[in-house]
Amino acid sequence: MTTNIFSTYSQGENRVTASVLAVLGALSLHRIERLIGALLEQAEFELVRFQNQPSRGAPGVPDAEISSSCRILVETKTVPNAVRQDQLERHLQRLDASTERFQALLVLTPDDDVPAAVTDLAHENLVWASFARLDQSIDELLDDPHEVISEREAFLLRELQAMLAGENLLGNPVDVVIVAAHHAWPEYLRHSAYICQANRPFQQVQRLGFYSHGVVNPLIPRILASFDEVELQRGGATGDERVDALVDTLLADPNSARSPGETYKIIFLSGPDDPETLKLDKPIPNDLKARTGKTWAFTMSQRYVMEEALLGAKATSELVM
Repeated sequence: MTTNIFSTYSQGENRVTASVLAVLGALSLHRIERLIGALLEQAEFELVRFQNQPSRGAPGVPDAEISSSCRILVETKTVPNAVRQDQLERHLQRLDASTERFQALLVLTPDDDVPAAVTDLAHENLVWASFARLDQSIDELLDDPHEVISEREAFLLRELQAMLAGENLLGNPVDVVIVAAHHAWPEYLRHSAYICQANRPFQQVQRLGFYSHGVVNPLIPRILASFDEVELQRGGATGDERVDALVDTLLADPNSARSPGETYKIIFLSGPDDPETLKLDKPIPNDLKARTGKTWAFTMSQRYVMEEALLGAKATSELVM
């Protein structure tokens, strides 16, 4: 593992846990809530509640109220199949003695599937999440155009992702990335390419799929080539014939929102009719829900899956690591 900025605890579990908590503690409250909510599958998770003019509970109406009643215990494992039921039972007993309104025991492990000890207990306050889900949630946070993330926060989050990868905590290798694709899916059908933010990072994968309108679309093209920074200028500005031809086509496309002078990452893909493109029998519908019952998007940015899992999946819940 390369040197990183995080804790030097000698025991792996303590080092990883301390590093995760250190990064969370350095983020804004909203981003802490978002990441913890993703791990707990609680889309509306709140550490602190801010309310104007609360009127319930007692006479009188103050101008505002700031309240919190939350306790989350974390059990971390850094090797697969290491979760013990007796240990979880002791932690749950600790929660039983608590008075907080929201209680949870979060079990964070590198397993690809829910550990048997978690399934066997089936306790309402017991939640399992993989490090892969944490990595995925960080990707979605950093790529969300509605989030204004400071350079310091982005640096810490990327360093945390690098540590998780360096500690081999992200589970089995993946070979497909699925991207949120409201506009990207029709653009792929027209141009056999994926265009996104310049220098956007991806793990090493062979294929790219598209999630839009509540389904993973049935064409999973092969990645042919990738260019991290392409400025859209007509007339062969890049010097690469394939890139220049696509740029000219994009700028001439009346359905494209791309403008001259903008810079993007361009990933060339096998076409819809290309034999290199994996063709599923039908779209895979999203059935993910938070614990509250609210629909949970399969991805708001990018999610990594195995090609083999795509071939057999009837719903997105079968793809979640």
